[in-house]
Amino acid sequence: MAKINVVIIVCFFISSKLFSQGHIEDIKNQEYLQYKNAVNCNGEPGDNLSERICANLGFQRSDSLLTLVYDSLFVLAKKPEYKELTKKIVKMQDTWRLFRDQHCIVIYDSFEGCGGCHQRAIDYLYCLTELTYNRIRELRGLKQKLFGL
Repeated sequence: MAKINVVIIVCFFISSKLFSQGHIEDIKNQEYLQYKNAVNCNGEPGDNLSERICANLGFQRSDSLLTLVYDSLFVLAKKPEYKELTKKIVKMQDTWRLFRDQHCIVIYDSFEGCGGCHQRAIDYLYCLTELTYNRIRELRGLKQKLFGL
């Protein structure tokens, strides 16, 4: 039984790395997050640094939820009778990630010339978060259509 649990944990860890947002580790490891314990993300937005921290943490939450939703869809589609469907779902998600990244880079680049301004990063993170929550709704809808769940 313990061996099965280890296999499940390893598979979940690997799938999380494969199907997460892609560059989440870079986002999670931003130096400014060292101040996250001093920020209240449930209250009024504070200064720009506080808002940037909250935007980052919000994206991390959305990424984690997307990974769970996608993994649950992927597990259902992994059955032998859905072999072609599985390939299409993987390609679909890869394509979506490229779209999301390019869409949010346009937002980021619109602040060209502001140097290291926080608003550039804040809007970029909000873009990633918004598109990720939209994607979660889409994948849940797809799961419902395909598997009635």
